[in-house]
Amino acid sequence: MNKKKLMALAAGLHYSTSDAATDKADSKKTFPIYLECLKPSWRLIIIDFIAILFDALFELLIPFLSGLLIKNGIEGYGALTPQGAPQPIIIGGGFDQPAMYFVWLYGGLMIGCALLAIACQIIGMKLSAVISSDYIERLRNTIFYKAEQFSFSNIGDFPVSKLTTMLSNDCNNIRFFVLMFVRMGFKQSMMATLCFVFIFTQNWLIGAIALPLVAIAFAIIVAIIRKTRPQFIMTQSAIDNVNRNVEEDTEGIREVKAFCREGHMQEKFEKANGDLTDITFSSVSSLNMSGPITTFTINVIITAIQLLGGFSMLYSAQEGGNELWTMFNNGNPLFDAGELSMLTSYAAVLTMSFSFLSMLVQLYSRAQASKERIDRVLCEKIDISYDPKPKTADFDPDSLSSGEVEFKDALFSYLKDPSKPAVGPISLKIPEGQKIGIIGGTGSGKSSLVNLIPRLYDVTQGSVLIAGHDVRDYSVNALRGDIGVVLQSNVLFTGTIRSNICWGKKDATDEEIDEALKVACAYDFVHSFKDGLDTPVVQGGKSVSGGQKQRLCIARAVIKKPKILILDDSVSACDMDTSRRIQENLANTLKGTTVFMIAQRIDSIKRCDKILVLDNGHVAGYGTHEELLKNCRLYAEIDEIQAKGVE
Repeated sequence: MNKKKLMALAAGLHYSTSDAATDKADSKKTFPIYLECLKPSWRLIIIDFIAILFDALFELLIPFLSGLLIKNGIEGYGALTPQGAPQPIIIGGGFDQPAMYFVWLYGGLMIGCALLAIACQIIGMKLSAVISSDYIERLRNTIFYKAEQFSFSNIGDFPVSKLTTMLSNDCNNIRFFVLMFVRMGFKQSMMATLCFVFIFTQNWLIGAIALPLVAIAFAIIVAIIRKTRPQFIMTQSAIDNVNRNVEEDTEGIREVKAFCREGHMQEKFEKANGDLTDITFSSVSSLNMSGPITTFTINVIITAIQLLGGFSMLYSAQEGGNELWTMFNNGNPLFDAGELSMLTSYAAVLTMSFSFLSMLVQLYSRAQASKERIDRVLCEKIDISYDPKPKTADFDPDSLSSGEVEFKDALFSYLKDPSKPAVGPISLKIPEGQKIGIIGGTGSGKSSLVNLIPRLYDVTQGSVLIAGHDVRDYSVNALRGDIGVVLQSNVLFTGTIRSNICWGKKDATDEEIDEALKVACAYDFVHSFKDGLDTPVVQGGKSVSGGQKQRLCIARAVIKKPKILILDDSVSACDMDTSRRIQENLANTLKGTTVFMIAQRIDSIKRCDKILVLDNGHVAGYGTHEELLKNCRLYAEIDEIQAKGVE
């Protein structure tokens, strides 16, 4: 699979204004992605198609041979001469053979066709399973590639429950449709078409009856599909809601139990589960109508064949015949017993083919609904562009020359509306190597401001400069590779302590890991574990305490010795002494690193070179601890309240 091509295709897709208004993506935009996912399997598809073609031909030969067996074997054996002797059958110009010969001949050929059809079916089933599984693997990877490129703003539009449903349930719906389409769609379409051709060539009257009936049934089924597609989209959204309830309950199980809210969470889940049941029942009930319609249509065709054939042979056998049954066939019966058997068998095959195609139509309706949801991810416009400037004599987009940071009239709005900023405009220059503390009330814009530095968000207006160059001019790998970040929500990944620390530096040695752990005051507790660095870490880091998790995240950030380090309230779960020691370690170890430390407690940042005080997204004060106590009323109030032990 061409991973780069898939990523480029996904990255280039985005909603137009009309798409966003309807919350739909143009299928023409996403078609190249689905095609690219299918391309690597084209050889298997051709082989599978050939196997299915021969499977269909061998299966369709069986009713034909059965008809010949009846006509040349059974009927031939029963035909009597005027003298009462068996009538010999002459084939191909003069070889007299007993009628039993044809029974053995055609019977043997039928058995041979059945065995060959089974062999082709086995090959086709295995290939279709491989094709569908490989296809959906590539599609899942593509969805994940696109989601990995999302900025924080994009991620907000796709909660975990929604992405989880897309990567599991929605992808499975598409996989099962592809599997059945490759396995049965080709075959049953060919068999239905060939059956129609054969019926028309054998008896145009039966064909004239069958064609409009099938056309009417098909039109009704299409109408049902159009009606149920929105219902299946609602079904997938209801699955999202169920997953979201499960996620909230498991993630917040401690809070649920602490507040005795088990009953409330059960009611929420029952409501979500009930909604899913109702929507599923409605959509499935409507779609299942296609089955009875198909069965009724084919049964009418079979009945017509039996009635016309039976009455035709019955009346034509009478002396003088009957014009009603012979006028359509040049004075002869519409068909003999062998042809009646063949037509009935082909009608039965047609019944089976349309039953499978009806089921495929149901699967298509589900898969199309899932595809529309996946298209929403593939067409999501990433609001941060990653197009670095070319390298020049004065600028290298793949490397930060220093940790100097400057905010130039920087303004950021979550709503993309400069009149409603979350922070700014702010103009501030921080020399390389300074330690900057940031404090302010809840919602004052502390995290929003520092998230602009590594481009977790992009400024709405103004600019953020590092080493004198706009952060948007750097390659994102270079920018974030030289910036260490410990976010407000600390996350550890499933693995070991070693593997989590190595997120900061892939090839870190044990000595480097231990040094980083010492800086973060995590060395002692890590090596108190039986397995040390190889101690398992469960998803989310729930196997360690909150303070331990924070210190491991700090170690992960400092191990790469970044030019800029951002600590977003990253010692809130640590005691004052541990917090003080971490700051001292950072000052001694990362002397040339520019550090931004967000904190709620003044004691955690008062030893910083400068302290930035934010209030409702604006600068309320900037200076040393002593300067702010004199010149910034808000800072002085915070210090006074915290000194009294009041939060």
